Amino acid sequence: MFTRLLVGLDGSPGADAALEAAIGLGRRFKTTIVLAAITDIRLLEAPLFETTGPLWTEGVPAAPVAVELREALEERVTKILAASAAKVAAAGLESEALRAIGLVDEELVRLADQAEAIVVGRRGELHGDPGTIGTVTSHIIKRSPKPVFVAGDRPSACEKPVVAYDGGETSTHALELAARYTEALGLPLAVVHVNDDAEKGDALLAKAAAFLSGRGAAFETRRLPGDVTRAVTGFLAEWGGDLLVAGAHGGRHHGWTIGSHAGKLLRATTVPVIIHR
Repeated sequence: MFTRLLVGLDGSPGADAALEAAIGLGRRFKTTIVLAAITDIRLLEAPLFETTGPLWTEGVPAAPVAVELREALEERVTKILAASAAKVAAAGLESEALRAIGLVDEELVRLADQAEAIVVGRRGELHGDPGTIGTVTSHIIKRSPKPVFVAGDRPSACEKPVVAYDGGETSTHALELAARYTEALGLPLAVVHVNDDAEKGDALLAKAAAFLSGRGAAFETRRLPGDVTRAVTGFLAEWGGDLLVAGAHGGRHHGWTIGSHAGKLLRATTVPVIIHR
């Protein structure tokens, strides 16, 4: 299913977490890990080559960057790629290396066609704060044309996936992705829908059950009352769910609504989350 996973590497804790998550998921599918070493363009005040002119400020001359700085950045990228490739090889997986200069989120979205999903870390500079999602992660989710696998706060086997289902288009795509995942690995799937209206809620779950039955998937459905975030996180804890799959609304240009259910669930949970737009 996931034959190629894209991971951005910039030496940050979030990137390290993303690589570990990609390796963990990749072991299941014999995945090729695409390692994208990205140098933040803001570290540079001049172009890669002295003769090409500034990369991002047309017509505005920039002060030359010291050769020593460029060499240091190149050496850093080389070390990051070598160490990451060694980790992937130690896990028995293949890797490919890419280099890019730009903003990490923009470059990963640009390179998304190199893989079937982008794997990112969860936390930003306030790493460890359960209510904080990294800015880069948020931006990638908003713009990525591919599913985004967001690492959990700790390693996860990803053996008990849960889908948050509301019957909408993006939620249906998330259900389809989760079904393919569980079919490929022979795992059970839990489908949860939060609705205080029993009749409407059960009707939506029956729709999901009909789809999954047609695929021969092993699953169970559960209608939950109350607040979406509390209900889904409570079910994850009760059922032992270690992977959440959810759809996020918003187009590539409209963005991901940070107040959406997917955004709230991402902030409230600690397990890995696959966001499918």
